[in-house]
Amino acid sequence: MAEEDRVKWDKKWSERVDRPRSSPGWVAELDAEIPRDGRGLDVAAGSGRLALYMARRGLDVTAVDISPVGLTLAREAARDEGVKISTSVRDLEKHGLPDGTWNAIACFHYRQPDLFLQFRDALASGGVLIAEVATVASLERNPTKPSARWLAERNELLRACEGLDVIYYREGWLGERAIARVLARKR
Repeated sequence: MAEEDRVKWDKKWSERVDRPRSSPGWVAELDAEIPRDGRGLDVAAGSGRLALYMARRGLDVTAVDISPVGLTLAREAARDEGVKISTSVRDLEKHGLPDGTWNAIACFHYRQPDLFLQFRDALASGGVLIAEVATVASLERNPTKPSARWLAERNELLRACEGLDVIYYREGWLGERAIARVLARKR
């Protein structure tokens, strides 16, 4: 990822005054499907919303992001909640995922197609992928933002889960956003 992207996200996170929120409602509805122990990875974690969710469940969580400012917010929120997370400033385009296998991987609002292929290999047996990305349908209402680079094609997220057991999938307009969501388990 370009240095300008890191600067953009550092600026965004440095201007943020609120703390990471609770997990998304759709994830909470699938609570029974998500591990309560093992290793968790929050990819493009930002301020750690999903990292905190997984840590509260008892997972040993690593949050990775290009923005050290966002990860500082995640560490502070974890400290305030009395949970532990590890953080790693990482350019995912250059370096891919951290080594190891994971019992849960979360990736929200970050699209890098080659990473989804890496997710399948990085999941431990029985591990789950929880992901949410904006789709190209978003361009129907706003043809300029976000850039098409960050938008998944129709069923792209579903295809990325080939070889996994898809437990939940939804794609379409959810409120004002065109979104694809998945929870899938490695056999």
